[in-house]
Amino acid sequence: MMTMLKLPKRMEEVLLAVYGYGKRESEVAKELGVSKQAVSKFVREGRARLTEIFLEVSEVLHADLVRINLRKGYAIIKPRQLRVNAYVFYVPGCGPRVLFKGDIKCSEEARTLCKDIVKAIKAWGLIEVCNGASDEEDIIRCIIKLLEE
Repeated sequence: MMTMLKLPKRMEEVLLAVYGYGKRESEVAKELGVSKQAVSKFVREGRARLTEIFLEVSEVLHADLVRINLRKGYAIIKPRQLRVNAYVFYVPGCGPRVLFKGDIKCSEEARTLCKDIVKAIKAWGLIEVCNGASDEEDIIRCIIKLLEE
Protein backbone atom coordinates (compact mmCIF):
# COMPACT_ATOMS: atom_id res chain seq x y z
CA MET A 1 0.00 0.00 0.00
CA MET A 2 1.46 3.34 -1.06
CA THR A 3 1.20 6.08 1.56
CA MET A 4 1.51 9.78 0.89
CA LEU A 5 5.15 10.62 1.50
CA LYS A 6 4.47 13.94 3.19
CA LEU A 7 3.08 14.81 6.61
CA PRO A 8 0.01 17.05 6.87
CA LYS A 9 1.09 20.65 7.46
CA ARG A 10 -0.24 20.98 11.03
CA MET A 11 1.21 17.61 12.08
CA GLU A 12 4.59 18.59 10.63
CA GLU A 13 4.41 21.95 12.41
CA VAL A 14 3.76 20.28 15.77
CA LEU A 15 6.52 17.67 15.33
CA LEU A 16 9.06 20.33 14.42
CA ALA A 17 8.05 22.52 17.35
CA VAL A 18 8.38 19.65 19.81
CA TYR A 19 11.45 17.88 18.37
CA GLY A 20 13.21 20.46 16.21
CA TYR A 21 12.84 23.41 18.57
CA GLY A 22 12.55 21.44 21.81
CA LYS A 23 9.33 23.08 22.95
CA ARG A 24 7.08 21.43 25.52
CA GLU A 25 3.75 20.12 24.31
CA SER A 26 1.96 22.57 26.61
CA GLU A 27 3.87 25.50 25.01
CA VAL A 28 2.94 24.32 21.52
CA ALA A 29 -0.70 23.89 22.55
CA LYS A 30 -0.82 27.45 23.87
CA GLU A 31 0.84 28.88 20.73
CA LEU A 32 -1.55 27.02 18.43
CA GLY A 33 -4.63 27.59 20.54
CA VAL A 34 -5.40 23.90 20.96
CA SER A 35 -5.46 21.50 23.90
CA LYS A 36 -2.36 19.67 25.13
CA GLN A 37 -4.18 16.43 24.29
CA ALA A 38 -4.52 17.58 20.67
CA VAL A 39 -0.79 18.27 20.52
CA SER A 40 -0.03 14.88 22.09
CA LYS A 41 -2.22 13.23 19.46
CA PHE A 42 -0.45 15.13 16.65
CA VAL A 43 2.93 14.02 18.02
CA ARG A 44 1.85 10.39 18.41
CA GLU A 45 0.25 10.23 14.95
CA GLY A 46 3.10 12.23 13.40
CA ARG A 47 5.67 9.78 14.72
CA ALA A 48 3.64 6.90 13.28
CA ARG A 49 3.27 8.61 9.89
CA LEU A 50 6.95 9.53 9.75
CA THR A 51 7.83 5.91 10.50
CA GLU A 52 5.54 4.80 7.65
CA ILE A 53 7.24 7.26 5.30
CA PHE A 54 10.70 5.95 6.15
CA LEU A 55 9.51 2.34 5.79
CA GLU A 56 7.95 3.15 2.41
CA VAL A 57 11.17 4.74 1.13
CA SER A 58 13.09 1.72 2.40
CA GLU A 59 10.71 -0.64 0.61
CA VAL A 60 10.82 1.31 -2.68
CA LEU A 61 14.64 1.23 -2.64
CA HIS A 62 14.70 -2.47 -1.63
CA ALA A 63 16.68 -1.51 1.43
CA ASP A 64 17.14 -2.79 4.94
CA LEU A 65 16.38 -0.33 7.69
CA VAL A 66 19.46 0.39 9.80
CA ARG A 67 18.10 3.10 12.11
CA ILE A 68 15.26 5.59 12.44
CA ASN A 69 15.48 8.73 14.55
CA LEU A 70 12.03 10.31 14.62
CA ARG A 71 13.15 13.09 16.97
CA LYS A 72 15.67 14.28 14.38
CA GLY A 73 13.72 13.42 11.22
CA TYR A 74 16.06 10.93 9.56
CA ALA A 75 16.56 7.27 8.82
CA ILE A 76 19.58 5.29 7.72
CA ILE A 77 18.91 2.51 5.24
CA LYS A 78 21.09 0.05 3.34
CA PRO A 79 19.89 -0.70 -0.21
CA ARG A 80 20.47 -4.41 -0.84
CA GLN A 81 21.83 -3.88 -4.37
CA LEU A 82 24.31 -1.14 -3.49
CA ARG A 83 25.62 -2.36 -0.14
CA VAL A 84 26.24 1.22 1.05
CA ASN A 85 24.23 3.26 3.49
CA ALA A 86 21.73 5.81 2.33
CA TYR A 87 20.39 8.63 4.47
CA VAL A 88 16.74 9.63 4.32
CA PHE A 89 15.98 13.11 5.64
CA TYR A 90 12.43 14.35 6.06
CA VAL A 91 12.36 17.86 4.58
CA PRO A 92 9.57 20.04 6.01
CA GLY A 93 7.06 20.99 3.34
CA CYS A 94 8.65 18.64 0.80
CA GLY A 95 8.83 15.08 2.14
CA PRO A 96 11.75 12.65 2.21
CA ARG A 97 15.04 13.17 0.39
CA VAL A 98 17.62 10.41 -0.02
CA LEU A 99 21.38 10.83 -0.10
CA PHE A 100 23.65 7.87 -0.78
CA LYS A 101 26.95 7.50 1.06
CA GLY A 102 29.81 8.93 -0.97
CA ASP A 103 27.33 10.93 -3.08
CA ILE A 104 27.88 14.29 -1.38
CA LYS A 105 28.62 16.73 -4.15
CA CYS A 106 26.58 19.92 -4.20
CA SER A 107 27.28 20.78 -7.83
CA GLU A 108 24.69 22.34 -10.13
CA GLU A 109 22.61 19.21 -10.71
CA ALA A 110 22.50 18.35 -7.00
CA ARG A 111 22.12 21.91 -5.67
CA THR A 112 18.39 21.55 -4.89
CA LEU A 113 18.93 18.24 -3.10
CA CYS A 114 21.69 19.76 -0.96
CA LYS A 115 19.57 22.81 -0.11
CA ASP A 116 16.65 20.54 0.86
CA ILE A 117 18.83 18.36 3.08
CA VAL A 118 20.37 21.37 4.82
CA LYS A 119 16.84 22.75 5.32
CA ALA A 120 15.91 19.46 7.04
CA ILE A 121 19.08 19.44 9.13
CA LYS A 122 18.28 22.95 10.37
CA ALA A 123 14.58 22.31 10.96
CA TRP A 124 15.18 19.17 13.03
CA GLY A 125 17.86 20.83 15.17
CA LEU A 126 20.85 18.85 13.91
CA ILE A 127 22.84 21.89 12.76
CA GLU A 128 24.19 22.98 16.17
CA VAL A 129 26.77 20.22 16.16
CA CYS A 130 28.26 21.44 12.87
CA ASN A 131 28.65 25.15 13.58
CA GLY A 132 32.12 25.26 11.98
CA ALA A 133 30.90 23.94 8.62
CA SER A 134 31.22 26.61 5.95
CA ASP A 135 28.98 25.46 3.09
CA GLU A 136 26.19 22.97 2.31
CA GLU A 137 28.59 20.18 1.41
CA ASP A 138 30.55 20.62 4.65
CA ILE A 139 27.34 20.67 6.72
CA ILE A 140 26.09 17.48 5.09
CA ARG A 141 29.45 15.70 5.50
CA CYS A 142 29.57 16.73 9.17
CA ILE A 143 26.03 15.41 9.82
CA ILE A 144 26.65 12.15 7.94
CA LYS A 145 29.78 11.58 10.04
CA LEU A 146 27.74 12.12 13.22
CA LEU A 147 24.95 9.80 12.04
CA GLU A 148 27.49 7.05 11.44
CA GLU A 149 28.83 7.19 15.02
